[in-house]
Amino acid sequence: MQICKIGVAQLREALALVWEVFEEYEVPDYEEMGIQTFRHFIEYDNIVKKVRQGEMKFWGCYLNGLLVGVIALRGEQHISLLFVRGQFHRLGIARRLVRVAVAEVEEKEPEIRAVTVNSSPYAVEFYERTGFVALGPEKKADGIRFTSMRLRF
Repeated sequence: MQICKIGVAQLREALALVWEVFEEYEVPDYEEMGIQTFRHFIEYDNIVKKVRQGEMKFWGCYLNGLLVGVIALRGEQHISLLFVRGQFHRLGIARRLVRVAVAEVEEKEPEIRAVTVNSSPYAVEFYERTGFVALGPEKKADGIRFTSMRLRF
């Protein structure tokens, strides 16, 4: 298993993985507006601009050359995307990707001491097991259901 930074050259593959996993695990929890909002958010042209401007950073987890998981940090401390292919769930991949994001925040912004995420309904339990705490009840914006969560370190 290898985790490395994803650059512009690997971005299409990473976003394809994100959409594939979203369709399989998240779509059942969302209305059409939320699905379209998410689809628009992860469009290559939108994301590549953010990556080039330094607004987002991506890492990927590879097993035998296959991209199996992706995490993205937006801004200084917010996990914007975390997706792992279904057949690789419960192998510690998402947890390792979170550790990479935490390490990035610790290195680049040591005074922050926390990482945040707006978790989908599907992922709340994972984040809780990883040490995140809900900051309030589930909300909905533009058809997207989420629970704001934070991990202090």
